[in-house]
Amino acid sequence: MNIWIFLLVVTQNVLNGLLASSDRNDYELIFVQALWRHGSRGPTHPYKKNTIPEEDWKRIGSGYGQLTNDGGNEQLELGKAIRERYVNSGFLPKQFDEHLAKFRTSNRNRTIYSAEFNFMGMYPKPKDLEKFKKELSIKEEYSSDCVNNVMCSCERRSVLQRLGRNTTEYKNLVQEPWVIQLFHNLSEITGENVDARNFWRIPDTLRCEKRYFPKRFPVDQFPDDLMVKLEDLNTKINRFTSGLYTEKVSFGKPNTPNYKSIDIGKEIAKIRSGPLISHIYKRLKTKLNCLKSKRAARSTCSPLKYHAYSSHDMTLYALLTAMGLQDVTASDVCGWPSYASSLFIELSIFYRNPSVKKFENITPKMPFCHGKSHCQFEVFERIYNDFLIDIPIHEHCKVTSDLQEQTLAQMYTKIRQLCIIFFYIPTTLFLGFLNAETEVSDDLQLVFVHTVWRHGDRSQDGHLKNDPVDASEWIKGGGGYGQLSPEGMAQHFHLGKKLRDRYMNKFKFLHPFYDSQQIYVRSTDSNRTINSALSNMLGMFTSNDSRPGIDYPDIEGWPRGFMPLPIHTATSYLEDCMANAFCNCRRRESLLEIAHKGEQFQNFLNSEKYINVTTHISEVFNTTFTWENLWKVHDAVSTQLVHFPEILENQSWYSPQFSEDVKEMNRLTNTFISGLYDPAVVQGINVRREILKTRGGPLVNEIATRMRTKARCAKNPTKCDNYHQNLKYYAYSTHDHTVFALLAVLGIEGIVGGKEKYGQWPDYAADILIELFHNSTSGQPCFRMLYADNDNSEFDVVTPNIKGCNSKEFCDLKVFDHLAKEYRPDRPINEFCEIPPVPENQVPAHYEQQAAQSTQSAITNYWYLPTILVSLFSFHF
Repeated sequence: MNIWIFLLVVTQNVLNGLLASSDRNDYELIFVQALWRHGSRGPTHPYKKNTIPEEDWKRIGSGYGQLTNDGGNEQLELGKAIRERYVNSGFLPKQFDEHLAKFRTSNRNRTIYSAEFNFMGMYPKPKDLEKFKKELSIKEEYSSDCVNNVMCSCERRSVLQRLGRNTTEYKNLVQEPWVIQLFHNLSEITGENVDARNFWRIPDTLRCEKRYFPKRFPVDQFPDDLMVKLEDLNTKINRFTSGLYTEKVSFGKPNTPNYKSIDIGKEIAKIRSGPLISHIYKRLKTKLNCLKSKRAARSTCSPLKYHAYSSHDMTLYALLTAMGLQDVTASDVCGWPSYASSLFIELSIFYRNPSVKKFENITPKMPFCHGKSHCQFEVFERIYNDFLIDIPIHEHCKVTSDLQEQTLAQMYTKIRQLCIIFFYIPTTLFLGFLNAETEVSDDLQLVFVHTVWRHGDRSQDGHLKNDPVDASEWIKGGGGYGQLSPEGMAQHFHLGKKLRDRYMNKFKFLHPFYDSQQIYVRSTDSNRTINSALSNMLGMFTSNDSRPGIDYPDIEGWPRGFMPLPIHTATSYLEDCMANAFCNCRRRESLLEIAHKGEQFQNFLNSEKYINVTTHISEVFNTTFTWENLWKVHDAVSTQLVHFPEILENQSWYSPQFSEDVKEMNRLTNTFISGLYDPAVVQGINVRREILKTRGGPLVNEIATRMRTKARCAKNPTKCDNYHQNLKYYAYSTHDHTVFALLAVLGIEGIVGGKEKYGQWPDYAADILIELFHNSTSGQPCFRMLYADNDNSEFDVVTPNIKGCNSKEFCDLKVFDHLAKEYRPDRPINEFCEIPPVPENQVPAHYEQQAAQSTQSAITNYWYLPTILVSLFSFHF
C-alpha cells in the first residue's frame, strides 16, 4: 500500500503554539515540504546467476536501477494528486512559478525522471516542463549528498554499523540456524557469497523480476513461501540498517572513569535523517518567522510556498523513523516505503491510499502529539533538536574516536605521540630542511622547465568477476572504466594553479596568458591523461589576465577567462614508449622472464604471504590472480574505497586488513614490474638496467636532449632556432608507472614511499619538475629537480638525492646527461623493443657484485630515514 503523509503548517493559530481543530478549513496553508520515493524500477544489483540480462530490461524501457514505464506513471498519478490538493485549491498558481515552487533530486536517473513525471502531473503544459528542467536542483555527487541520500560516504556511520553487527540482538537474528542455512542455499543458487549485508540484493532482484517477467520467474527455486520468508528477513535487517537498535554499546568497566555507553541506534539515525530534518526545519522556521514579523516587513520574505525532494525509500524511511512513525510502512514490502510513497509536511499528517483516492490523517500516531489531529510546531522542533548535528555532516562523518574504547595501549600511543611532537619532529624538520627550496642566486637564470605528472583520480580500470560495483555505477567524468573523475579534474586544476603561482607569479618566467610558442603539452593517448592536462591548463590559464577577444571569444555564454589549449599526443597508447612505461615491448617481456628465474623473485613467489593473498582473492573473485594481474584487484578496491565505500565495506570478504594485504602485495609486484631487482644481475644480464632502458630510458633521454639544446641556446642565442629560443615549458601528462620509471633511472625512486614502502608508485597528480638554469658567471648549465606527492603537497627539492650531485640543490647538467646515457636504448626504442636480450648484454662476473650494490643507491641517499623510523616506531615506555 502506498502512503502519503502530510504535515500542515499554517496560520496565526500555529504561531501561537497549538492546532486544536481537525478541520483543515480553519487554517491558512502557507508552506508545504514534500518528499517522495521514486517510481518502480529495475533491480539495482542483480545477482550473478540471474537469468534476465539488462538488455531485456532495456527492451521494456528500463535497465538496472532505471525507472520503468510503470514507475513514470506512478509519479504522474502522484503529481495529479498534488495538483488536485495544492493547485486546484488555489494554494499554488495554475501556471508553474519557479519562485513559488522548487524541486531537488538526488543524482540518480530514477529520481530525476521521477521528478519530471511528478511535475508533469502537477503542471502538464510543455512550456512549464521546459522551465522546470532548468530549475531542477541536482546534487552534483550522489555519494556526498547526505541530505537526500542516507547512504552517502560516511566513515562514522560505517563504524556504527559495525558496532551494531556485534550486538546480541543483531547476532540473534543473523546467526539463527535457519538464516545461516538460507544464506548458504542462496549462495549456491545465486553464485555469490550471500550474507546479511548484501542479502537485500536477492529479494530486490526477485521482486522486480517477478513483477515484470512473471513467466520467466524461477518459481521452482523461489516458491511463494520462500519469497515471504525472504521479505520478512529483509524487513528485519532493514530496520537494523535504519538504526532501530534497542541495545546500547558500552566501553570500559561500569563505575570507572573510562566507562561510556553509546546509543548506536540514535547515532545512526542522526546521520541518516539529521541533515534532511535540519534543512526542512530551517525552511519551515523561516516561513514562520516571516509570518510573525510585522506585515510591512513580510514583503522581504521569500515567496517560496512548495519545496520537494525526489528521493529514495531509505531516505523517506529515515525521516519517518526520526518522527517515530517507522511502523506506518510495516505493511509495505520489505518494511520500507514502496514506490512513489510520499511525505508532505504541513504540520498535520494525513495518510492517502491511492487505490481509493483518499487521504487519512495520521498525525495522532506521532509521539507527543497525544492523539490529536493537529500538533504543536514545537513537536517538530523537538525532533529537529534531537537529531541536530552541531558540525557540518561531512566533518561529523569523519569523527570516530568517540566510538572506540581507549585502551592502555592507546593511552601509551597518545603519550608517545606527544613525545614525538616535542622531541622527534624538530629533528625530522631539521633533516627535512636539507630538501627545502632556497632562493635562486642572481647569477642563475631559469631558462627551461620540464614537468612530468600523473593524471588525477579516476574510475576503476576494469571489471572483476563478483565485482560489488556494477559497471553502470561508474558515471563520473563521462562514464565508464578508467575515466578521470571530477575529483581528478579538481586535483589537476589545483596543481595547475600551483604551477601558475610558481612560474608566472614567483619567477615571472611565463606570460600570464597562454603563449603557444612558450608552452607545449604532451599526453599519452588516454582520456584520463588528456583530461588531466586540460584541467591542469585550466588552472594555469583561466584568470583575470586572459584577454577577451584575443585569447577566447568575447561572446555571451563563453566562460569568462577560459581558453582551450592544445594537448598533443604522438601515437597510440600501447605504441607510446616515450610516455607510457607499459608500451608494447617484446624485449622487456624477455628480460622479465629472465629476471623471474632469479632467487629474489622465486623467493617472493614461494612466500607464504604471496600464496595466502593470491589464493584468497582468487576465491573471492572466482579468477586466478598472480603477480601479473593482482593490480586489477588493488585498483578495484582502492578506487571503490574512494567512490563506493559503503558498497565495498558491506561485502563479507572485505576488511581493512584485506585492503592492506592487497596494497602491500601490489607494491611488491610493482617493484618487480619496474625492474628493481636486487641483485640486479640474473644469468649474467643486468636485468635492472636493461628493463629500465625500456621503461624510463626514452623519456629521460628526450628530456636530456631538449635541455642540452636549451643550454646551448642560453649560452649562444644567435645560433638558436626560433622554436627552441621561444620554448620554455614542456609538460608530459602521463601515468604513475611513467613518473616512477623516470625517478628510477635517476636513482631516486625511494622518494615516493621511502624505505618502508620502497617500490610504491606515485599518487594521483604527483608531479616532477626539472628546472634548467644558465649560470651567467660561469656560462655553464645546471639543473634543479623537485617533486610533489600530490596536488596538496608542496614541491620538495630532490636534486641532492641524485647520485653525482653531491647533495647539491643545483647540479651540473653533465650528471643528468651521464644518467640518461646509462639508460639510453641502443637504437630507436621501437626497434630496440624488438631485439631480444643477447650475450653481449651479459656482464662480467666481477661486475655483478658492483651492480648489486648500486641498487641500494636510492635508499642510502636517505641516510637519515632509519634513524627517524627507529625513533618513531621503537620508542617504548
